[in-house]
Amino acid sequence: MNVLVYSGPSTSPSSLSHTLSTLRAVLLPNYAVQPVAPQSLATQPWASTCSLLVVPAFNAVKLAAGARGGAMPANAASEVQKYAERGGKVLVLGSAVRVQASRVRVSLAAGLETVTLADDGLLTLTDGESRLKFSVIPTEDSASEAPPGEHASLKLSDGSTLDGLLRSPNAAIDLQDLPDNEAGPTVLARYSSTENTGLVAGVKASVGQGAAAFWSMHLEYSPREEIAASILTKHTSLTSEDLKKAEEGRLRVLRETLSDLGLTLPAQSSSVARPTPQVLTAAAWRSGIVRRILNSLEVSELDSAGDKGYEVKDSNDTFVLHHSSAASRVLAVQGEERYPEGDPATWNPKHIVVFGEGELPPRDFVPRFDLRTYYAALEKARQEHKCPQNYPNLEWGVGEALLYGDVVTSTQTMLDKNMRLLSSLPTPIVSLASSQLTGRGRGGNIWLSPPGCLQFSILLRVPLSALPAPKIVFVQYLFALAVAEACRDPAVLGAEGARVRIKWPNDIYAEMPGTGERKKVGGILVNTSFGAGNVELVIGCGLNVLNPPPIPSLVQLLPPASERHPSMEHTLAAIMARFEPMWHAFVAARGSFEPFMDLYLDRWLHSDQLVTLTTVTPPRKVRIVGITPDHGLLRTMPEREGWGSGQGAEYIDLQPDGNSFDLMAGLIKTKT
Repeated sequence: MNVLVYSGPSTSPSSLSHTLSTLRAVLLPNYAVQPVAPQSLATQPWASTCSLLVVPAFNAVKLAAGARGGAMPANAASEVQKYAERGGKVLVLGSAVRVQASRVRVSLAAGLETVTLADDGLLTLTDGESRLKFSVIPTEDSASEAPPGEHASLKLSDGSTLDGLLRSPNAAIDLQDLPDNEAGPTVLARYSSTENTGLVAGVKASVGQGAAAFWSMHLEYSPREEIAASILTKHTSLTSEDLKKAEEGRLRVLRETLSDLGLTLPAQSSSVARPTPQVLTAAAWRSGIVRRILNSLEVSELDSAGDKGYEVKDSNDTFVLHHSSAASRVLAVQGEERYPEGDPATWNPKHIVVFGEGELPPRDFVPRFDLRTYYAALEKARQEHKCPQNYPNLEWGVGEALLYGDVVTSTQTMLDKNMRLLSSLPTPIVSLASSQLTGRGRGGNIWLSPPGCLQFSILLRVPLSALPAPKIVFVQYLFALAVAEACRDPAVLGAEGARVRIKWPNDIYAEMPGTGERKKVGGILVNTSFGAGNVELVIGCGLNVLNPPPIPSLVQLLPPASERHPSMEHTLAAIMARFEPMWHAFVAARGSFEPFMDLYLDRWLHSDQLVTLTTVTPPRKVRIVGITPDHGLLRTMPEREGWGSGQGAEYIDLQPDGNSFDLMAGLIKTKT
């Protein structure tokens, strides 16, 4: 599930940046925290996968200068109101809030028409039942790039105090407009510096079936980090020990607020992970793989490269290759390596320890993935699925060349953003990680990479003469089918694998035991690059295998008394062995999906599904009948509305690039 952070043109850049980093530290690995633009709020089906929408401080100067759409465009604010009314949760940080009582009870429809944005352009949420209206008011200091500079002390609802946090000057939750006999929101904290009971620091309130929490304090800023620490130490007598206690208190208050809003938090805040060295290995039964890979990068004998290793500079990353004899030293050195603050995607260099034929690293080097178990499982799975024993031109099978890292930035980025690797490496090569710092999903989304998630990318290369460009769209369908079939293997889920289904175009869903609820357990991303008559394909996949709740995963599909124990190693091996014969048949048929169509439609969720098509006016009910065999579009037919309606049986074919699909909610919208 996602935690979305609003990032409109009027948002304070500093507040946005600190909100993202703070929430990721508190919520990973249970939730993916990512920014969301106002256009996406207005037009995309975000609500069904959003556990919390967070609104950082607004930039008052930008608003005064007429930032487009005010604090939040009306169409986006309307969707936020709907989201909260229907059970969603909203958290507002770092802004003053005026709370008023409406004169009459407000219905959802009336509320959406009149109060999502107040007349002065302020973001406003309204609860129709309690008749309370919450207007978010930007403060002048939240306009600057730096944190606002007023120190404040809190008196929390449990009677304790918290000193050492920041707020914009005079920012507060203003309850003074509420009549004395009017029930107000739940007060979370008050300011120690004021006796005015009508001005408080934080409140929580119902909004329809959902809830919202409002903090005028800047809970997103750590008092121990710059520039907040400088402001606090300059203008107060707080010591470094005081700031340490303030940070502990800040995180405690934030975690309690998130829990009150219904989020399931990890046992403790995640520390910032650092990349670990990767290892390049190959199947012992296939000779020459590692040497071919090194030759493609023009790397000579590694044992002569010395302690510095062999450096390979590429367009996005710099790689340093080391001989296997240097493994322990490389692990120790990288553990002490200092990385700059900021985007982990920019951290370099990336170290790779190369193991030759028949060599595998010790388990302490790769503690979360047993390479010996994986290769043994792959050999068995290849035999069961009749994968080729020999290949022409010294080639090899899918999964027989593996680049693994315990913690990496992104398996997908490493392959598809480095042009030298992308165009030179012999294929197929699998890049696997136990954790990713910047995992990528479709449409620029973050792919959550918690422990227990199998995350990998496969580099393939094929001539365009064998796979015409219009047929590339089917690759994501083919791989989704391979994953669904692999889940049915005895080494993975066996019969319980029938619960794993395909959501068009590129998601893997599971029907959870007991409730039958369908939840996403995986996703697929395919990137392409063209050159020299070939197409390079990087297929990225994330599949939740062993995750505990609240993250749905394959292991949760098994009965409690089951003796079956799926593993990361056996699951990856099953996917590789299932995919390879499909891939060879697909390429041999020049990209025709016809041989797989019946099985695909049997495995997907959408046969005969009725959805609402909002790309036309007025919206129409259409029924999903399949995908087109030529271009892989979603094929629908208009639903007859009665005899003599005059509507024909024409097909309406839809492509994901031009439309936004929330098929689980039965909606197809136009992207704008």
